[in-house]
Amino acid sequence: MGGERLLLMSGFSPVLIFALSVGLILVIAIIGGLQAARRREAWRALAERLGCSFSRSDPFDIPRACAQALFKQGSSRRATNVLHGTIGGRAIKCFDYQYTTGSGDNESTHYLTCLLVTPPIPFQPLSIRPESFLDRVGEFFGLDDIDFESDEFSRRFFVTCPDKKFAYDILHPRAMELLLEGDQISLEAQRDSVLLHYSKVVRQLNLPDEVETFIRRGLRFMELIPDYLIEQEKGTM
Repeated sequence: MGGERLLLMSGFSPVLIFALSVGLILVIAIIGGLQAARRREAWRALAERLGCSFSRSDPFDIPRACAQALFKQGSSRRATNVLHGTIGGRAIKCFDYQYTTGSGDNESTHYLTCLLVTPPIPFQPLSIRPESFLDRVGEFFGLDDIDFESDEFSRRFFVTCPDKKFAYDILHPRAMELLLEGDQISLEAQRDSVLLHYSKVVRQLNLPDEVETFIRRGLRFMELIPDYLIEQEKGTM
C-alpha cells in the first residue's frame, strides 16, 4: 500500500506540476479576458443608448488632467472604458478606474466606477464623503467639518469647503436628500469639474443598470444647483 502511494506521488513530477500551474494561469487569464470583453461591450452599448461616445482606453489622460485627490492616491492609476459626451446639456465622463496602494505582500489594487461632470457654475473646492471613525476622532481634536440643519446628513457625511456659504447654497435640503438616498456618494469639486463615486462600493459598478443609475444621480445633483447661483455667475461674466 505504501509502495503504491509512493509510486502515485512520484508521478507528479516537477514538469507536470509546472504544466498544471501554467494551465491554471492560462485558464484564469482567458476567463478574465472574456469578462473584460463583455464589460467593454456593455459599456459600448450603454454609451450608444445614451447618445454618447465610448473609448476603450483613456483619451483624456484623466488621472493627470484632473486635480481631485482621488487621482493622486496610490500608483498605477488608470482609467478605462470611458463613456463620454453630453446628456441633457451636461458634459460627462463615466469610467472604470483603478489604482494600487502598498507594495509586496501588502499591495492592493482598488477598482471603482467614477463620474466626472462639468457643472453649470465654477465650484469652490468642495469635498463631501461618508463620515468615518477617523473623522469622528478628528472632530474630538478640533478638526471639525461643516454641519447642516439635517442631523442625519451631518452625521453621515463629512463636508469641507473654504467657503461655508457656498457649501450651504449647494447642499440645500433637496440636494442633501438626494445624497442620502441609496449608497453613499463621495463628491469632490475642483472649479470646472465635479467627481462622484460610491465610497463603500469596493468594486466596479454593474452594467448597465447600476452605472446608468449612477450617471442619472450625478446629473440630478447638477440640476439641483440653485438658479440664483447660476444667475449670479452670469452677472459676473
